[in-house]
Amino acid sequence: MSSYLKELEKYRDIDEDEILKTLSPEELEQLDCELQEMDPENMLLPAGLRQRDQTKKSPTGPLDRQALLQYLEQQALEVKEREDLVPFTGEKKGKPYIEPKREIPAEEQITLEPELEQALANATDAEMCDIAAILGMYTLMSNKQYYDAICSGEICNTEGISSVVQPDKYKPVPDEPPNPTNIEEILKSVRNNDKELEEVNLNNIQDITVPMLTELCEAMKTNTHVRSFSLVATRSGDPIAHRQWPGDAVEMEMATMLEQCPSIVRFGYHFTQQGPRARAAQAMTRNNELRRQQKKR
Repeated sequence: MSSYLKELEKYRDIDEDEILKTLSPEELEQLDCELQEMDPENMLLPAGLRQRDQTKKSPTGPLDRQALLQYLEQQALEVKEREDLVPFTGEKKGKPYIEPKREIPAEEQITLEPELEQALANATDAEMCDIAAILGMYTLMSNKQYYDAICSGEICNTEGISSVVQPDKYKPVPDEPPNPTNIEEILKSVRNNDKELEEVNLNNIQDITVPMLTELCEAMKTNTHVRSFSLVATRSGDPIAHRQWPGDAVEMEMATMLEQCPSIVRFGYHFTQQGPRARAAQAMTRNNELRRQQKKR
């Protein structure tokens, strides 16, 4: 370590200006290039700061992109194509690959009874598809084939395993017939509180006006016989029938009513409080269990 420090001592009193005065212009230029700090790996820097300027020629003029493209195209056309060492004739050479037969080890071989082997040998594609579904090989068939074979007690597949790539054919569902309800007569009956009118079905009637829907909802306030009022796929919304929260006391009464009525097995209402919701869920579970036990008897 001491010898290295002694070696550096002789460079402490060097006059750099005197050394630079003795250098030639070429050596100064080379020194300037060596002292430039360049980072060719930094993609955030412009191209001029990533490498040294090594251009010796003076610029010939502004960049003409069209002329440059024409020059490159002309250069590409003038270059001769490389000839193939062996001309292509389309002739196939060599032997085709044949996959060798794999011998099944003795411990992996399965021996079936003669009746089962004969049944499998004579089974059709549809029967093999059902057997594969029963054995749980659902990847060899479509979902429809698999569930048809599982849920049915008979041979129901007719296409076989090779048909998994084919789409299932579904029957087209026809559109529902138009709703024949006469809105004006329904409104008149609702206003008159007709005891024979228990169901009002206005589903899928698109041409009902908003004022007509408002009058129907207003008439329902005084009607005591209508039990079902359907407004699916109409112009009904909040301006027609405002949705109002019944409150905690009403929800508790609804839960109590469900607990006292074992014949109710379905109740369509979203409870906003956790207490009534839990009581109603327990009551529905109990009522459905009672109904299931009654059917078994």
